[in-house]
Amino acid sequence: MKSSFRAYLFRILVAGLLVTGCSQDQTIRSDMRGSIETELGAVEKVTVMSTDGQEIPLHMPVFLKELAEQGNELEESPDSLKQEDVRFTLVLYRKNLAPLVVSVGEKASQYGDRTFRGPGAIRFYDWIHRQTGIGIISQEVNSIFLTAEDLSSTKLLLDSERDAVKQILREAVPEREQGKRQYPLHPYYRMRIHSNERAMEVTVLTPTLISIPFGRETHIFHVEGSLFSQLTSLLPPREKAEDSLEKLFKATKLRVEATGTEKMENKEIDLTATTIKQGMAHEIVRSIKGATSLPEAPSQPGKPRLVLHFVTGDSTRSVIFYPQYFQVEKSWFSHNQADQYILKLLDSSGK
Repeated sequence: MKSSFRAYLFRILVAGLLVTGCSQDQTIRSDMRGSIETELGAVEKVTVMSTDGQEIPLHMPVFLKELAEQGNELEESPDSLKQEDVRFTLVLYRKNLAPLVVSVGEKASQYGDRTFRGPGAIRFYDWIHRQTGIGIISQEVNSIFLTAEDLSSTKLLLDSERDAVKQILREAVPEREQGKRQYPLHPYYRMRIHSNERAMEVTVLTPTLISIPFGRETHIFHVEGSLFSQLTSLLPPREKAEDSLEKLFKATKLRVEATGTEKMENKEIDLTATTIKQGMAHEIVRSIKGATSLPEAPSQPGKPRLVLHFVTGDSTRSVIFYPQYFQVEKSWFSHNQADQYILKLLDSSGK
């Protein structure tokens, strides 16, 4: 049975009654609206809980205002929302009343034993996702630990530095993650932000995109480029002279040479075309750098599986992969299935 969102809301607030719109006379509809307003008036706090127990308060005036704007096209479904499909738990705390608890999935929401699906349920998930993102980014910031993963550097920000970063984060705009995955660009900045609640992990994906995990969800935000500028001034990118693989991060092209043992074609990837391709290449370099250096060449490395040519200007550095090893110029390394991970990255990158 299809129902408007007001009917859905009324079912949540006044359990057991069904509202069908046109089938009710004006007096009954007026009484129902009054009941809804009374119930909403008792709400003191609105929060969203993640699947791992984090609880984020939402801005209640905005939430209650936009709640009434949620669309129609909801259908009551006999199929309950499975626990593994739950992404958020919406909790409306009420004065002197039990809280209202709604489980929210990508394609369905459930209150008690009633499950609702349809286009309206999808829009409801999108709306809760955005409200949660705003709640996450609005948390109080007490301290920030900044890390440049590729540089193995960490810094506790001073109060003035923390406040500058905090101001930029407060203006972040939630975005829905779409398309191919964006891996962090070198030098892979991360911020561990401590608030009055649980610590929050922020990954800087590009100069204008950050991500924050929240249970099974990952929230993407657009930020001003001034954040990246601020971070590079706090932990400046630098090249480790002792690390022979560090220069691979600077590659502008990546040529992939198949050796015949893998079902793939030769291709050349312009790493300057998109941040997606650049981030993929940087993730490949991280996988390479995670290998173990060997004092000498293995006696039986096996047949080459894959060759990657990292091109920077007129310079090219090649990495030859074997089943358990790879070679960079005269240096040899052992790896734990890094080639399989890299092949998956290349397969997802397209041409």
